[in-house]
Amino acid sequence: MQPRFDPFQIFRSSKTPAGLYARKQWLDEGNTQSWQIDFRATVDALLTGQAENGSWGQSIVTTIQRLFGLHLTIRSQNEHINKALDWLMGKDCTALNRTRADIKEHFSDKALQGLPFTPGCLGLLIMGATLFLASIFGRENDRRILRSYEWLSLEGISKGGRWCGWSCSNNVLRAFVVHPKYSQHEATALAVEALAHVQSSSGGWLGQVPFYQTTNALAHLDFAQADSQLERAFKKLYDSQQRDGTWGRSQREWNTFLIVHALRNKGAL
Repeated sequence: MQPRFDPFQIFRSSKTPAGLYARKQWLDEGNTQSWQIDFRATVDALLTGQAENGSWGQSIVTTIQRLFGLHLTIRSQNEHINKALDWLMGKDCTALNRTRADIKEHFSDKALQGLPFTPGCLGLLIMGATLFLASIFGRENDRRILRSYEWLSLEGISKGGRWCGWSCSNNVLRAFVVHPKYSQHEATALAVEALAHVQSSSGGWLGQVPFYQTTNALAHLDFAQADSQLERAFKKLYDSQQRDGTWGRSQREWNTFLIVHALRNKGAL
């Protein structure tokens, strides 16, 4: 699918992590002075305030936000990232054991803006985000990470490809699609099949399935059933693109980032 309007417009001059990624990877600005200045300023802001234990403000949500921003900018492990992952992985173990009395945070819709995660059960949100971040930063074979993946895979199989509600399932599927082993797992295949049952003929998914995050997640996979869903979703996107090249009423840059990333993953842009 070739979009009707230029989808890169919103990223030009953007200093957000997603915008910097787009400018470097898609607009070939990585060697320009303006991009490098913006990059350094954004990375410095992301790193500011990190505590000695690796967290930002002892906050799970803030630490997830910062790590995801660093994934889109620095992209490779360093001391700051490893310390933050170690701290977050300790919280994931707490979530896995379902003894969460010490976790007081509320993950609001606003707190999750610019992230591939959606509001849902606290334990599954923390686990999904932690597994995702650990996997993309080279910790995919850590025993603690594999133990969480295995527990979640058994849960997903027992429930026919679902983990609680659709928003929770998005958070878990997001982690599965980036792991070299679990992206091919039976639990992932069942999750894709479950989504196929609730996709409408117009290309969207019914209920509380998050459209942009789901499109992006499926575009990471090599399943035929994922591709057939994407074909319908891409047709919907062709019709719904706005004249400024973006998608959605809110978070237009983030929605557009997710969709352009998906289109490029599938060689459609």
